Amino acid sequence: MSKLTKAITESPLQPIASLAFIIISRLEYIFFNSLYAISGDKKPSQEEINFVKQNVTFMYKSFERQKMAKRLYKSTQSYYPGAKVVIADDSKIPLELDDENVEIIHLPFNSGISVGLNRALERIKTPYLVKLDDDGLLTRRTKIGEQLNFLVDHPKVDLVAFCSLNAVKCKNPDRAMEEEYNKFSMKEVPRKLLVPHLTEIDDTHVVMGKTPNYYVARTDSIRKVGWDDNIRMIDHHEFFWRAIGILVSVVAKGTVVFHYHNIFNRKYQSYRLDIDSDLAYIRVKRMLEYEELNKTKETEVTAS
Repeated sequence: MSKLTKAITESPLQPIASLAFIIISRLEYIFFNSLYAISGDKKPSQEEINFVKQNVTFMYKSFERQKMAKRLYKSTQSYYPGAKVVIADDSKIPLELDDENVEIIHLPFNSGISVGLNRALERIKTPYLVKLDDDGLLTRRTKIGEQLNFLVDHPKVDLVAFCSLNAVKCKNPDRAMEEEYNKFSMKEVPRKLLVPHLTEIDDTHVVMGKTPNYYVARTDSIRKVGWDDNIRMIDHHEFFWRAIGILVSVVAKGTVVFHYHNIFNRKYQSYRLDIDSDLAYIRVKRMLEYEELNKTKETEVTAS
C-alpha cells in the first residue's frame, strides 16, 4: 500500500474513495467484457460447460466480503451453470448463500486463508479444481475449458494460471503478469524446478515458479502441497515456494480474470495487513529449511 493510499484510507475521504473504486471497477468490468465480446470472445458452449461441470470444482476463501463472494458465485454460474463451488468462510457474520450448487464451510472468525483453503480442498471430489479469490470475476477470456484441455494434453503440467486484469489500473494482463512474475527469484529456492522458469511449453503457455493466484489445477497435485495452516494471510508466495520441485506451473497468456480488490476498504485492509506474525513464522521456517538443506548437502558430500 502506497503512502497516499494509506493516507486516504485513514482519512475522512475513505468512504468516498471506497465508493468511487466500487463504481469505477464495475464500469471497467462491463467495459472490458463488452470489448472482449466485440472482439469475438464467446461465452462457453454447452459442450464446454458440461466438460467443466464433470471435471472441475470451483473453490475460494471468503472473509468479510460477502457481497463480493456472492458476486463471484454468480459469475461462476453465469459461465458454467450447475458447476460445483466450495467456499470457505470465516467472516464474523457467516456467509449465507442458498443454492444447490454451492457448499459453504463456516469456520471460526478470522481463521485465515490457509486454513480455509485446506478445508475447502478436503471437500473437492473432482479430478480438477479452479482456485479463485473472492475479489475476482470470470470473463469471456477466462476460458477454463481450454486450459482444462491443455492439462489433459500435458500430463506433466499440474497447474495453469490465468492472467489478471487488475482494477483500477487495468494494465494489459499479459504484460502485468510478466512484470510481476518474471522476476520471481529462483536463486535461493530450496529445490530445483522440475521444468526451468520461463520455459515456453507452446506459444501461450510459459512455466513460472510463481503464478497469479487464479488457476485450474489437478486436485491430487494441489493436495501434495496444500497450505500451511500456521500462515493466516501470506499464503500466495509461500504456497508456490513449497511447490518448487513438486509442481509444474504455467501461465496461460491471453486469459483474463478480473481482479477488483478494494484497497480503500478500511475494515478488510486492517486484517489483510496484519501480517507481522506470518512474517516472523516464515522467517523461522525458512531458516530451519536451509539448515536441513545444508545438512543434506553435507551428508551427500561425505557419502561421495
